[in-house]
Amino acid sequence: MMTRDLFEDFSPLSKDAWINQAIKDLRGKDFEQSLHTKLWEELEIAPFYTKEDLIGLPKLPEESFENASEIQGFSSRNWVNYSAVFPHTSNQDILNALENGASGLILYFQGNENLGELLKDVKPEFISILIKPLADPLLAMSAFLTWAKSLGVDETKLSGGLLWSPMDQLFEEGKSLDNAILVLKGLLAICPESQNFSAFHFNFCRYAEAGATGLDELIFGFGEVIELIDQSKIDPSLIFKKCAISTSIGELHFPEIAKSKAIRLFASQLAWQYDIEMKPQDIFIFAKTSDWSKSTIDIHTNLIRQTYEAMAAVFGGANGIWVSPAQNENSTERQLRIARNVSSILTHESYLDKVLDPTAGSYFLDSLVVQIMDKVKSGLQTLEENGGWKLSFELNELHRKIRQSRANRQNQLLSGEISKIGVNKYPASKTLRHDLEFFPINEQPKDLKPSRASYLVELQNLTNS
Repeated sequence: MMTRDLFEDFSPLSKDAWINQAIKDLRGKDFEQSLHTKLWEELEIAPFYTKEDLIGLPKLPEESFENASEIQGFSSRNWVNYSAVFPHTSNQDILNALENGASGLILYFQGNENLGELLKDVKPEFISILIKPLADPLLAMSAFLTWAKSLGVDETKLSGGLLWSPMDQLFEEGKSLDNAILVLKGLLAICPESQNFSAFHFNFCRYAEAGATGLDELIFGFGEVIELIDQSKIDPSLIFKKCAISTSIGELHFPEIAKSKAIRLFASQLAWQYDIEMKPQDIFIFAKTSDWSKSTIDIHTNLIRQTYEAMAAVFGGANGIWVSPAQNENSTERQLRIARNVSSILTHESYLDKVLDPTAGSYFLDSLVVQIMDKVKSGLQTLEENGGWKLSFELNELHRKIRQSRANRQNQLLSGEISKIGVNKYPASKTLRHDLEFFPINEQPKDLKPSRASYLVELQNLTNS
């Protein structure tokens, strides 16, 4: 048995010592310019981090992802693996998904469908169901609850909620915030008492999928939270209790982990500002793999992207994950199966459910989480000083900022300033797959349309083909 501490032969080195060694190895090159990088054009990223970088920073809370399961023997980490139910999806397709990896459904729902037929043999008390309304959210919620009641299900046992944001009506339907608040009040009035069922989601995804940086996604997302509380006059504790947060996980692996952790911790701190005691693990985060990061040029590379994006969602503490399949609504059964299996692989082959927080203690990530939260706080202060989220929306200021971020990224890929494997670097083919959706950006002033970072490269290839 070895009892000797092998590290006793090596004297500890400070960070300055490592920096001095790096400067020596650079042979005259500037240390900052050579090895430091910028994240989202604002955050300074050092080439390495040590314990010294955490000195003076607030200690991040441990065990902040979820409340411990009341069922003995459950894994340390449990997340819902969602599968989408589109209007053309059959009952057999749904049962097949639930029997083969899915533990939750995203129900794209008008409100007048026959749920008894569509969801035959589905037990809503045992799975999570998110309702994505295609029309009136009140109608969709009412129809779902009527169906659940017809099965004799105790509403306190329901899990999931409405995948809808009041601000959706401003962006997508051109309605006023006052109108959206009326709808929200109606939803809160009929929402089940279940602590695991949300009346609405704050849709941070809209910003990320339109090309926003991770910082702007959080600044404008939390700007919505503050605006809704201020304008609605609804008890803030009710809003925090019955909301969830949706985010899109992109291809910047470690930043996306830090971003997800920052969302949870910042939401808890924001609740505290309204005198609401809310633990970080009380917040439900729904994460989807990004469409912004995908490409129509080399679709097989997308499978790799969606895998490490899902892994980042797990590391970041998401409570529910939707691995968006290759063609979304038009995906084949094989593509749907591959998307469902990503979560199964992360659980049963990578054992990510066995460790509560695999990235805890990372000097880099802990430092980055704090940096993100500080930037979001200062960004929100600036937003409020300039009139708040609503005025920024009405003046199209947030639209302009996000569109500029989108254009910058797309032009960097087009020029080759940054590389994207399978797009402008080592593409398997320069031919676009026409069976995948290719959408031109045709936005009205108040729109924030989803796009792709590779859009201009795709457009160039389409023009040259």
